[in-house]
Amino acid sequence: MQKTLLLFYSILFLSFTTVKEDPKDRLTVKGPLKFGSTSFVLAWTDHPQDHYYVQEYLPEGEKLANFNQMLTINLFVTDVELKDAIAQKTKELTKRKETDALCNYEINESPDGKEVILDFLMGESKDNKMTVSEFNVYRYKQINIEGGKKAIIVFAYSKRAYADGITPFLKSLGEERVNHLNQMISTEVPTVKIL
Repeated sequence: MQKTLLLFYSILFLSFTTVKEDPKDRLTVKGPLKFGSTSFVLAWTDHPQDHYYVQEYLPEGEKLANFNQMLTINLFVTDVELKDAIAQKTKELTKRKETDALCNYEINESPDGKEVILDFLMGESKDNKMTVSEFNVYRYKQINIEGGKKAIIVFAYSKRAYADGITPFLKSLGEERVNHLNQMISTEVPTVKIL
């Protein structure tokens, strides 16, 4: 269980750069996926541990190394409760606030308690200059997969700005944040099946 919890917060600020020409769909969600008016195509997948799968989707023409928008599906095959997964993530974000002045987060739970949306902002700096700013909306949902196993799916939207684009990005985020949250609420969480 400890390893699973560590994985939950290792998905923070993920940006994989090893790109395969034809990424293997491991969760039967080949795409494209729609988020708002943007279409996202499968760009990268991995199965780094027995109980963890990840698939990343980008708008056509974007690259993993310097994307502007990304959708991610993280699947954890685990008995960990939703509240424990969220607690681990918020613990990490609280710790990050000590060194990241941009870092901030908010949690919203669905009325039935079966889903949680965590949105957060974070940044990276080099030589006292902000280099990357990233806004994320993570939608956590407890599901059952084949064989009656319990799992948690984290359907995530990320939006980034770099260098000179950070200030306008942050200025527009107040209004855009509400739009992104509404889009996440209204977007169907993909149905997954492990291949």
